[in-house]
Amino acid sequence: MADIGDKLRSARKAKGMSIEDVEKITKIQRRYLTAIENNDFDQLPGDFYVRAFIRQFADVVGLNGKELLADYKSEVPEAKPEEYVENSIDNKSEKIKETTNSRKGMWRSYLPQIATVVGVVLVILVVYIVYTRFFTGTNQQSANQAENVTVSSSRIKSSKSKTSSKKKSTPKSKTSEVKIASLGNNSYRVSGMKDDRTLTLGTTKNEVWAQILVNGSSVWQGTLKANGKHSVQLPQNVNSVSVQMGNSVSTTLTLAGKKVNVHNSTNPASPMTVRFTFSGQNSQTTSTQQSSATTQSSTTTNNVNTQTQQNQQGTQNTQNTQNTQGQTNTNQNNGGQSNR
Repeated sequence: MADIGDKLRSARKAKGMSIEDVEKITKIQRRYLTAIENNDFDQLPGDFYVRAFIRQFADVVGLNGKELLADYKSEVPEAKPEEYVENSIDNKSEKIKETTNSRKGMWRSYLPQIATVVGVVLVILVVYIVYTRFFTGTNQQSANQAENVTVSSSRIKSSKSKTSSKKKSTPKSKTSEVKIASLGNNSYRVSGMKDDRTLTLGTTKNEVWAQILVNGSSVWQGTLKANGKHSVQLPQNVNSVSVQMGNSVSTTLTLAGKKVNVHNSTNPASPMTVRFTFSGQNSQTTSTQQSSATTQSSTTTNNVNTQTQQNQQGTQNTQNTQNTQGQTNTNQNNGGQSNR
């Protein structure tokens, strides 16, 4: 009985294919394909890749990769169970979800306390305004205090209007729909992705080997069983994602709830790689910083204007007092001359 390498070599030659042809279809390096035909499995990066590459090799040259591995079970090294890899990734995803939910719950628990504090402050301001307007004298100092309170009240209203406008605009940004634009050659540009950052890989009737890389680093790889699914939560700082799959015709791909076309029209059963490039991740932070700087500048200008008005009013009061004293002295002098 011929060994597994000889059988793959014979099948390849029977289909009139060269090692280079197999390399182009499977994306497996030529030296690994040659090592498989020579039964030199130590040249491959690991036991998992030995079984995965043999199965892809067999499917391309017209053999059943699963049956071939079963027939030569004694010659091919066993890989670690794929369930171990999948469970470890799923556990990490669950921990990330739990941490996010706990933070949201903490902020929600503080909302009633914040609303109570704001309500108390508003009540105090209203009482103070009513008292200064209706229960104090009509001297200039009281008028100035009432003016200051009015200015403070207008600032609070302005601040509330800005806060409410921000709250109204925030849901719009959260509900903005993610956009996936095709760039050709199985490449896509993604923009507008917010809370839903889930990448889901699925299979139909056949098993499929696949690998997911985020920012150039592998976060998951394995063989999905028929009608199976696997999901990965993408991080906030994601710039690029690559999904490598051994058989595109049996694979489905969904990003942020949107289905992505991954079928190869020229050779549906051949492996392929889908690439995503993400844009527009930092624009919201820049806009927030600019808005904060504008608000701070406006507040500083209002404080300077208020101080200038108070200084001008004090100067006017001093001049009025001096004029009154001068008039009183003149009257006294005139009265003395009349008595003489």
